[in-house]
Amino acid sequence: MKKYFSFFVFATLMLLSGCNSDSNSTTDTIQGQWKLINISGTFAGIDDDFTPGLITWNFNPISQMVTVVNNNTDTTKWDILETGVYTYRFINNPDSLCGESLEIDGSVFGCYSIANNTLIIDQSISDGFVITLNR
Repeated sequence: MKKYFSFFVFATLMLLSGCNSDSNSTTDTIQGQWKLINISGTFAGIDDDFTPGLITWNFNPISQMVTVVNNNTDTTKWDILETGVYTYRFINNPDSLCGESLEIDGSVFGCYSIANNTLIIDQSISDGFVITLNR
């Protein structure tokens, strides 16, 4: 009986230790409102700064929608997304330099990272944009 009990305790501990409370860490960290502050990159050398709050992206992980409010009126600046609601998801990139990319409205926006209240979406590997947003 003691042998079975030990096996049961061991199996229970293995099951519990295999659970990962961070399984939605990307979802949790991207959730909420982000303010677009810079878009740079491409072969054209774009480097456009924006006043924080002029353009906001609000990620809702429950609906997997990002709501963009774009109040930019300067047509000489690249602002990527117009005001609207777009679907988003994370896609695995096993052959890429990053593990996951962000896809918005069916378009792959590139690798992303979140640190110090800054979200960076990076397409520079394919001569695309680097999009920087802050909390």
